[in-house]
Amino acid sequence: MWPRGRTLRGSLPTARLALTTLFLLFVASIPRPAHAQAATGNAESWSRRLANSHYQRASELERRGDIAQALREYSETIAIDSTLGAAYLRLGALRERMGDAREAELIYSEAIRLGDSRAKALVQRSHLHRAAGRSAEAIADLQAAVELEPEREALQELAQHYVEAHAWPAALVTFRRIASSAQQSADSAAAENARLEIRALRVLAAEVDSCTEPVKKHDWVGHALAHIARR
Repeated sequence: MWPRGRTLRGSLPTARLALTTLFLLFVASIPRPAHAQAATGNAESWSRRLANSHYQRASELERRGDIAQALREYSETIAIDSTLGAAYLRLGALRERMGDAREAELIYSEAIRLGDSRAKALVQRSHLHRAAGRSAEAIADLQAAVELEPEREALQELAQHYVEAHAWPAALVTFRRIASSAQQSADSAAAENARLEIRALRVLAAEVDSCTEPVKKHDWVGHALAHIARR
């Protein structure tokens, strides 16, 4: 429990943790020589086990509410093994909880380099872009995420972006993907909701021809429509 009258932000050495995290991200981004990687295959296996032990400890500390120690353990995990994507995702999420959106974005950008966390990191970063009012960047991240892993939740978010932008053909295509996903997983309720959206969007999209409409240079919605229409 936190002492009465003290806030989470006021109780943590935020500046030091931020600098430490940035340093660890810098170190993690430095490529290792190929001969060094080959020579330390066993050591890498050992380091992965050690990193996982720190990750498990960080998860437990986070579950108990010890955020300061959890941050340190996640950072230590990355310092030991810079390829463990889950640690980046958890570290970024904690930074979001603390209100450090800029640092969370940097951490997610590092996670996007890794295959096992790329799609999830793109989705998480899109949330930061959306909160900051950067719609074009948010939709670009979501488009990339669903191409890697067409998770239904991410597709729903992408469809909502299109609807808010009145990008009817793009929304129609996305809801069709949602309906297909729901049918494959035998989720009849989700499939029916998607079909209702599709019927409405067919009417709205009927007069839009994204293949022939001229697209302005900075019209991100128009570019999205043209991209989807060319599929």
